[in-house]
Amino acid sequence: MFKNIYFTVLIAFLTLVSCEENDNTNNDEVIIVCNTQEPLQDLGFLKDAKNTIDAIDCGGRSSITQFTYNSETVFEVIICDQISDGQTLVYNCAGETICTFGGIVGANTCVDFEKLRTDKIILYGN
Repeated sequence: MFKNIYFTVLIAFLTLVSCEENDNTNNDEVIIVCNTQEPLQDLGFLKDAKNTIDAIDCGGRSSITQFTYNSETVFEVIICDQISDGQTLVYNCAGETICTFGGIVGANTCVDFEKLRTDKIILYGN
């Protein structure tokens, strides 16, 4: 009998602890990126990239991912990674291309990008 009570109390305690951890998110926190809360809607170059991803049925991977690179917020845009001459572009908040990867020539203008990028946030993708 004591084992059953002990087991029940233990299960109740573990359930309570796990619920507290899951409910610890702060939904009131506002995240501002490049002076906006909605970068996919408010930054024209990202909105265009999202619309292109939505319009193409390429069967490959497409994504828009936010990183920190060289202490600035950047966005990696991959559209149809299976296309042999496709390029992956990395933009800053102003929409300027700061890195180019792939394409017919196999460009890699930021050789340290994969090593130095941090704070990965997937904004959009398939």
